[in-house]
Amino acid sequence: SGTCREPCGDYSEPFSVVLIPDTQYYTRKQPDVPENTYYQQMRWIVEHRAQEDIRFAIHLGDITDTNADSEWLIAKKAHAILDEAGMPYSVTPGNHDYRSDGEFDRGGSQFDTHFGPAKFAGQPWYGGHYGSSNHNNVTYFDVGPLKFMVLSLEYAPRKDVVCWAEQQILAHPEHRVILATHCYLSHGGAYAVNCPDEDYRVPGSNGRDLWEELVSRHSNVFLVVSGHVGDSEYVPRVNHTGTTVHQVLVDYQFEEPCGLADPARCTDHCHSDDRTYTGNGWLRQLTFYPRENRVESKTFTVETGNAAVFPGGVPALFCSEHNTAGHQDYPADPTAAAHAYSFAYDLGGTVSGRRDDAGLLGFADRTMNSAGAGDQLLPKVALSEGGDFVVVWEDDSSAADGAGMHDVFVRGFHAGGCPRFADRPVHATTAGQQTSPALAMDAAGNFVVAWADDGDANGGYQIHARGFDRDGAERIPRFTVNSESAGQQVTPAIAMSADGRFVIAWADDRNRDGRYQVRLRGFAANGAEAFGDRSAHDTDVGQRQRPALAMVAAGNFVVAWEDDTVGNGIYQIHARGFGPDGGARLPRFTVNSVAEGQQLVPAVAMAPDGRFVVSWEDDPERDGEAQLLVAGFTAGGEPRFADRTLPAQRRGTQRAASLGMAADGSCVAVWQDDQDGNGTYQIRTRGFDAAGAELFAERTVNDNAYGQQRSPGAAYDGGVLLTVWEDDMDGNGVYQIVGRGLDL
Repeated sequence: SGTCREPCGDYSEPFSVVLIPDTQYYTRKQPDVPENTYYQQMRWIVEHRAQEDIRFAIHLGDITDTNADSEWLIAKKAHAILDEAGMPYSVTPGNHDYRSDGEFDRGGSQFDTHFGPAKFAGQPWYGGHYGSSNHNNVTYFDVGPLKFMVLSLEYAPRKDVVCWAEQQILAHPEHRVILATHCYLSHGGAYAVNCPDEDYRVPGSNGRDLWEELVSRHSNVFLVVSGHVGDSEYVPRVNHTGTTVHQVLVDYQFEEPCGLADPARCTDHCHSDDRTYTGNGWLRQLTFYPRENRVESKTFTVETGNAAVFPGGVPALFCSEHNTAGHQDYPADPTAAAHAYSFAYDLGGTVSGRRDDAGLLGFADRTMNSAGAGDQLLPKVALSEGGDFVVVWEDDSSAADGAGMHDVFVRGFHAGGCPRFADRPVHATTAGQQTSPALAMDAAGNFVVAWADDGDANGGYQIHARGFDRDGAERIPRFTVNSESAGQQVTPAIAMSADGRFVIAWADDRNRDGRYQVRLRGFAANGAEAFGDRSAHDTDVGQRQRPALAMVAAGNFVVAWEDDTVGNGIYQIHARGFGPDGGARLPRFTVNSVAEGQQLVPAVAMAPDGRFVVSWEDDPERDGEAQLLVAGFTAGGEPRFADRTLPAQRRGTQRAASLGMAADGSCVAVWQDDQDGNGTYQIRTRGFDAAGAELFAERTVNDNAYGQQRSPGAAYDGGVLLTVWEDDMDGNGVYQIVGRGLDL
C-alpha cells in the first residue's frame, strides 16, 4: 500500500501505532529550537520506525494552545519531520485550536492553513475529508492483508460530521476502524459530557453522544483514542454488534519538570501562564501482536535521561500538583497498569462490518439549517412511521431578498438525524414574504407544507401549500388554499392522515375589518379538494384565531382555536370535531374548565383511535405570566383527564407548547420555559400516559443552556421524541434552528 518502508515484513510480526497527546504547551511555552519536546517526539517516531515497525501516528488534538501563528509554525515544523520521512499520520483539532481572541470559534481555527487538504493530497494513505476542510479526515494503513482506517474527527463533532464518519465506515466494511477525537473519555473512564460546554456555545457531540450515535453501532470500530483531559484511562465496552471497543484516554499535558514541581505553587485553577508544565514528552505506543491477538499499551517519554526534567533523568509521572491532587490512585511509575496494559484483539483473517443501532433513533443537539446567515424562525417537525422526518422553518438567510424578507425552507432527515435531502425553499419563487410555516406528513413520509404568502409584498396574505415526496421532490404543485382571496388569511395549521389526506385551517379576515374567523378546507392525498372552505365554528361573530389541528388515519380531525365570541378581548380555547368529509362530528365545546383570565395559543394531538389532548397558555391573572395547561378527551369528546399544568411546578412563565401523541394514548409536551423569570427560555418536556399520569419526569431538552431557546415544534411516536426550536446559544441575537431526538 506504500504505507510502510520496504520490505514490509511478515504481517504476523508485531507492529505499532503511536498516539501523540496534547502538544499545546510545547508550541506555546517552548521556543522554536531543536530541543523543543514536540520536535523530539517526531524525531523519536522516525528514528524508531523500523525497529518498532511503526505503521501510523495519531495526533489527539490541541495541537496549539491559543491558535497563534507562532504556535502553528512549531507544529508544522514538527510534523515536517514526519513528512520528510514519509511517515503516515493523522491530525485533528482540539478545543484550543479553535480559539479566537480567547473565545471558542468553530470558524476561527488556523488548522487548515497549516494542515489543510492540500498538504495531504496525493499521499497514498490519505483518504479525504469532510466538506472543504481537513478538520475531519480519513486515513489508512495496511499491514499485509489487515486493513486499518483512522477517522479523525473535530472537537465536539457536529451531527453532520458524525453522519459523514458513519458513511466512511459503511463504505469500508473490510477495514478495522480507529476513531480519534479530542474529547471522548474523562476522569474515571466516564464519557466526557461537557465537550461543547456552555462556554463554547455551539452544538456538537460529547463522548456519550459519540458512543451512542456512532461507536456503539458498528462492528468494525474496535478502538477509540482521545486526549483533552489530563489523565490516563482504558475502558473496554461491548457495543450493539457484540464487538468489544477499546476506549483509550491519554493526556499528560499538565506534567511539569519534576525537579520544579511545587504543590504550593498550584492554585485551585492551574491553567495560568506562570505554570511550567508542558507535558514532559510522554507518548503512548500501541503494539499489535497478530500471532497472539493482543495489543500492548506502553507509555514512555522522549525526555528520558534529561535531568532538567526528571531527577537523575529517571522518568516519573504526576509530578505536578495539578495531576496528583485529583489522581492519588494513579502511580508515578509509567510501567504501572494505569499507563501500561494489554488487551485482547482478534487480528486473524478479515473483517466484515455490520451496523446495528438497537432501534435507537435519538441524537444530540444539531443545527437543522445549513445557511447560518440571518434568522431562522418558527420551526415545525413531522415524523414518518419509519422514523424519517422533515423540518420546516421561516428563513431570513437570503441576502437577495433583503433583510426581513422571509422564505419558508424545508430539509429532510433519515431516522436518527442524518440528512436525507438538502434544505431548500418550499416555494419555487422567493419574491415577497412567506411566513408561518405549517407541516404534516403521512406514514410513508410524503408531506405537505402550508404557509402565509405575500408574494407581491403588499401586506396582504393568502394561504399557500405544496406537497412533496419523502425525498423532497414535488408531488403536489403549489396552490392557494383559501377559495376567497379578499382580505387577510394568516397562521395556517395542517393535519394529515396516515394515507395522505389532509386538512388546512387558517385565520381569515376576508372583510378586512380586523375580525378573524377560523376556516378550513380538506384535500385528498393527491391534492384534489375533498371538501370546500367552511367555518370551524359556524358563527362569524367576535374574534377567532390561531387554529391548531390533529387528524387520525380514518380522516376524522379536531380543530382548536382561541375564541372571543363576545368581542371583549378575553379568549377561551374552543374545539370541534369533524369527519373526513368535513361534516361536524363533535359539537363545539370549551376546552378549558376555568374561564378566568386569558387562554391562548392552543396545541392539539390525537392518537390513532381518536383520543386527543389539547394544551394552551393560561394566564388567570392576565399579568403576562402564562402557565401551560393540558386536558385529555375521548374520541367522542368526553373529558378523559382534567386540566393540569404541563410543568411539574407552577412557577415562572411557560409558553408555546407543542404536543405529540402515540398509539397507546401517551402524550408528550414540549414548551419554552422561564421558571426563574429572568426572561431567558429553555426547552422543556414532560410525558403523560393515556390516563394523564406522569410518563416521564420533566426535563430540559437543549444541551446548551446559554442564550435563548424558544418556539419549539415536536413530533412523537411512542419511541422517539423529535424537538426543534429557535436557538441563540451564542447570544448574538440571531436565531438558528436546532433540534434533538430523545429515545423514550
